[in-house]
Amino acid sequence: MEDSCQSIPGNPWPPWVSFFTTASALPAVALGAFSLRQGGRVKLALWGCLWGMLTTVARRHICARCPYYGEYCSTLFGKVTPLMWPRDGRALTARAFYWDVILALALFVIPAPEAYRHSKRLFLAYIAAWALFLGTLHGLGCRRCPLDMCPFNPLRRSGAEDVRGDAG
Repeated sequence: MEDSCQSIPGNPWPPWVSFFTTASALPAVALGAFSLRQGGRVKLALWGCLWGMLTTVARRHICARCPYYGEYCSTLFGKVTPLMWPRDGRALTARAFYWDVILALALFVIPAPEAYRHSKRLFLAYIAAWALFLGTLHGLGCRRCPLDMCPFNPLRRSGAEDVRGDAG
């Protein structure tokens, strides 16, 4: 399970997927920042540091090791990572993906109580924004991904029928 990058097919993502999934994250980021601006600078600073970790350090352990390094993928990180990190020849592991999941969960959880304190509408909008992003990422990105060590790709790990569409 740790390294299943042998015999990886060609890039399954058309470039528009990267732009669309990345853009779908922007409402969640904006609503989270707004919520935390209302709730205190310490939480906002922590949240900003976690975003920094997700968008830089975590890319070194995932994107720089990915067979699609430097290419369009499920987000724009495939294209942006080479600007931050050289290719890393070590194996891409499930553990790296789990750190991504933990960071994303923290990025969701930290603003949620502040959004709720501000108003129930803001809280519902925040939840909807995350649902939009995760649904878009899974529907357009993860669905096409052949990397079976990723926790977001349960169909590949379970041996279920491949549900990816063609890349075009």
